[in-house]
Amino acid sequence: MFSAQLPAPVLFHPLKHHLGYIKDFIAQSPSTSEAELKAALQTIGSSQLDLYRGPLPQGQIAQEVLQYLAERHLQHPVLYQEFLLATGTSYRLLTLSDKSDWVLRWGVVEARHVHLHPARHSRHTLRVKANVLKTAIAAAIAAKRRGENPYMYAQYINEVRAAWVALPPVKDAGSSESLRHMLALLAADI
Repeated sequence: MFSAQLPAPVLFHPLKHHLGYIKDFIAQSPSTSEAELKAALQTIGSSQLDLYRGPLPQGQIAQEVLQYLAERHLQHPVLYQEFLLATGTSYRLLTLSDKSDWVLRWGVVEARHVHLHPARHSRHTLRVKANVLKTAIAAAIAAKRRGENPYMYAQYINEVRAAWVALPPVKDAGSSESLRHMLALLAADI
């Protein structure tokens, strides 16, 4: 699920890579059907990912990337692809105004050839397992809908994991430091 709100040719998955977007997604979740929410969560996948938690909104990230490409005359897909392949790696790193590093790759969605995501171990970036992120988002949304606090008993977490993201139960949700940390990040300022 990429953000169609961003200008083409940017391909960016904010539910997977942008904490500010995720918090807005949770805040708006009461007006979204459960089926739509479950489908959106599945787009996060099941591997590790890098989550940007810095100050730049996704629109500014896209604009800074597009400005960089425009200054170098790399907006055209062929020129952009040649730029990526020139180093023999098929990607490039770009540092944005907040000193965070972003990976530029080739996008496979039509008219969205500039695929970007936060670089691993970059400033303002957290490495997280996708299932931890999905569980934390689902728990925060379910708690918001029920008017409850999701933090942190295993029965609640396991109900959410089974019903919303089709994951097996955890033995002790309270002992999962990464899940506790993610829930705390999502709860801040919501």
